[in-house]
Amino acid sequence: MPTDRSTSWRYGVCGLLLMATMLLYMDRLTLSQLATTICRSTRSRTAIWLVDTGFSYAFATGALFFGFLVDRIGPRWLYPTVVIGWSCAGLATAYAETIGAWFLLAAPGPVRDWFTSTTPATVPEEAYAGFMICRIALGFCEAGHWPCALVTTQAIMSRGDRSLATASCKAEPPSVPS
Repeated sequence: MPTDRSTSWRYGVCGLLLMATMLLYMDRLTLSQLATTICRSTRSRTAIWLVDTGFSYAFATGALFFGFLVDRIGPRWLYPTVVIGWSCAGLATAYAETIGAWFLLAAPGPVRDWFTSTTPATVPEEAYAGFMICRIALGFCEAGHWPCALVTTQAIMSRGDRSLATASCKAEPPSVPS
């Protein structure tokens, strides 16, 4: 059941969701844009592949987690938490080496050994571990966008306006020739 708010308010919310979607994709495309530079500087394609794989698994896990959670508690407080979470993960990337150093100090032996064995020789282990952690956190938090945005759209838009509100083509009934 859509809210009794004005049409401009409802489409304003959808505009904010569109801006959040754009931010999400800009965050995600950063690694793709830098992949060639990172591979060249680390002399390793495996490192970037592992970081991207960690992001993908975190995104899949986050989609399940946040999909379940938004159905239980709603998007009103969850969605801002998700946006703050992915923003903090993006900002934390600037401190990847420090985060990685803390992580490697606290990590159990097998985890530390895995990072040691997969870190390219030209990159400090701390920086690689921190970058991986930040990308995993980013993937997990970004995954909450879609469940929250879709539940929000469902809550505030009428059934006929939802497809337009989610930036899809509005389906028109087929014309019958006369």
